[in-house]
Amino acid sequence: MREFSKLGDLLKEMLPTGKVLACTLSKRRRKSLPYERVSLRPVELRGRLHYQAAYHYPQKVLHENLLPEQAQELVLQMMEDTFRQAHFCTPEADYQVLVSKKGVEKILRLAPSRQEQDAVLAHNRPKRYALQEGTVYPFLVELGVMNSSGKVLAKRYHKFRQLNKYLEIVEDCLPHLQNRSASPLTIVDFGSGKAYLTFALYHFLVEHLHIPVRIVGLDLKADVVNFCNQMARKLGYQHLEFLCADIRDFEASGPVDMVVSLHACDTATDYALAQAVQWGAQVILAVPCCQHEVAAQLGKEVDPVLLEHGIVKERVAALLTDAARGKLLETVGYSVQIMEFVDLEHTPKNILIRAFKGRPSGVARAVQDYSRFKEYWGAKPTLEVLLTKESRDAETKPGS
Repeated sequence: MREFSKLGDLLKEMLPTGKVLACTLSKRRRKSLPYERVSLRPVELRGRLHYQAAYHYPQKVLHENLLPEQAQELVLQMMEDTFRQAHFCTPEADYQVLVSKKGVEKILRLAPSRQEQDAVLAHNRPKRYALQEGTVYPFLVELGVMNSSGKVLAKRYHKFRQLNKYLEIVEDCLPHLQNRSASPLTIVDFGSGKAYLTFALYHFLVEHLHIPVRIVGLDLKADVVNFCNQMARKLGYQHLEFLCADIRDFEASGPVDMVVSLHACDTATDYALAQAVQWGAQVILAVPCCQHEVAAQLGKEVDPVLLEHGIVKERVAALLTDAARGKLLETVGYSVQIMEFVDLEHTPKNILIRAFKGRPSGVARAVQDYSRFKEYWGAKPTLEVLLTKESRDAETKPGS
C-alpha cells in the first residue's frame, strides 16, 4: 500500500478520539467501480466508538460498522486504489484530501462546516425511511393513509409503518435482482387485495429508485381489481396492472424476477411459492395468513404436551407449516430467511419468508433435514406435494 504519511497522521489523530463528525470519499479512479462514493459517520456500539461505513451504489446503500483502526485502514486503502478525494468534517476544521494521478497527497484545512452537536452517536438514531411523514405521496392520499398535507392519519399509522418495513425488506433484496440481462424487472404479486403494498412497491422502485419494472397484481375479487386498476391509471402508474385471476391459473408472458405473496390464505401461499419456484424467480417474499392444513394432520400422540390444547396446537401447526415451507424452498436451491414482518401489536400474521435463488451447495443437507422433520411430525404440507409434482413433470418432459 502506498504510504500517505500526512493522511495517516491525520487519521490517527482524528478517528480514535471521535473528532470526525462525517467523512466522504469520492471521485472514483475508474467508472467501472461498483459504488460511487463511501461515507463514514461515528456511532456508539456496545459502549465503544465505531464508524459506520456506507457504500453508495447506484440503486442501494450497504453498511458495515468498523472500529477506529479498521476505519483508518479502510480510508487509506480506498485512497490508494479507489478514490482521489476525501472530505473530513471536525468541530475545529474541515479537511479536504486530494490525491493526484501520480499518487501525491495534498491536504487542505478549511473552515468547519459542522458543529460537534451535529454528531449523532446512537446507532439507533431516527431512521431515514423510504416514506417520510410530511411528504405528500399521491398513492397514500388516494388510499386514505395520509391527508393532502402529508400527515399520516392516526388510524392508518400502523399501515404507514408496515409499508416502510416492507420497503426496507425489498431494498435488501435488490442486490439479488441486479445480475440480470433483461429489463424491466417483472414482479408478480399474488393476492394483492386493496394493494397498499403493491402501490408502495411500484412507487419505491419506479419513482424513488428509478428502476424500470412491470408489476402484475392478482386477486379473486373483481371489484377490488377494478378499483386498483382505476387507481393505477389515476396515479399514472403505466406499468402496474391488476388481474382477476387465481394463483393456479395465471400464466406469465415471460420470465418473472420476483414473486410476492402477502397474506394469501392457507394453502394459497403454497401455490404461490410453488409457482415462484417453477418460474425460477430470483426473489420470493411471502407472508402466510391463516393455516389449517398441517393442524389437521397432527395427532396428539406425536407430542401430547404441545398438541393437547387446541389453541397451542393451532399455533404450533402454523410455525411448523412455515418452517417446512422454508426448508422445502432450500431443497430446490433457495437461500431462506424467516423473519418478523411487522410488530405483533399490529397483527399476529407477522412472519415473512424471504428466499433468494442460488444455493445449490445446501440442497443435499436441506433434503436430509426435511426428511427428519417429516418423519417426526408426520406432516405433509401442500408445498411438498406441489414441488414433488413439479419435479416429476420436469423429469418426464421431452429432452429431460
